[in-house]
Amino acid sequence: MMTRRSALFALAGSALTFTARADALKTLSGTVTYRERMALPAGAVLLVRLEDVSLADAPAKVLAESWQQIQGMPPLSYVLHVPVLESSRRYSLHAEIRAGDQLLFTTEEAHSPSEPNIMVTRITASTNEPPYGSWVVQSLKGQAVPDLSQAPNLTIGRDGHVFGSGGCNRLMGQAVITGNALEFKPFAMTRMACIGSGMEIENAFVNALGEVRSWSVDNKGNLILQSESGAGVIVLRSDGTVEAPK
Repeated sequence: MMTRRSALFALAGSALTFTARADALKTLSGTVTYRERMALPAGAVLLVRLEDVSLADAPAKVLAESWQQIQGMPPLSYVLHVPVLESSRRYSLHAEIRAGDQLLFTTEEAHSPSEPNIMVTRITASTNEPPYGSWVVQSLKGQAVPDLSQAPNLTIGRDGHVFGSGGCNRLMGQAVITGNALEFKPFAMTRMACIGSGMEIENAFVNALGEVRSWSVDNKGNLILQSESGAGVIVLRSDGTVEAPK
């Protein structure tokens, strides 16, 4: 049976454990801004999170996250309480601005914790035209894709048929598109060996396609493929083969 004294010791131990965990967290602060001179809708919120993106072939791990209702014009300040970061791992800051379920702005490039001031890109209003056409990958989970002899690419046909390349192997499959919801069925692929970093990039591309749940187009005409959380996991530009949505 626990006595009053032992209960106090147990509570003290819990408090010490909590304090130690709190002390292990560091404060990371910065700002989020956008280029457009526009007022945001009432009730718009800012989401900022720090992700561990060390594993290219696995979903990013969220380490810290903050939500806040936006008051005033940019730059918008934020504060994250983050764990101790390891120099051997890669981290990226992601930011987005939403009004209800509508994504208004999001990050397209990786921002390391040492670059906490984030520029977000405006997402254009949804169109009735799905993202049919041919697209070339610009970035994967915020990391720019290096110049390759053949960059990862994707063509989405009006019948939902999808084909393209991971940069080394050909892929084909099917896309299910309903409004701005988008999901790819498992792809069939060739199995050629890739040279250099090609295999790592290809694996990251195919795994990111498996995370896609929605799409949008930014004000540059880039296609943003988003995960269930709304984060942009793949950014692609149109190669002009088929007219992209405006």
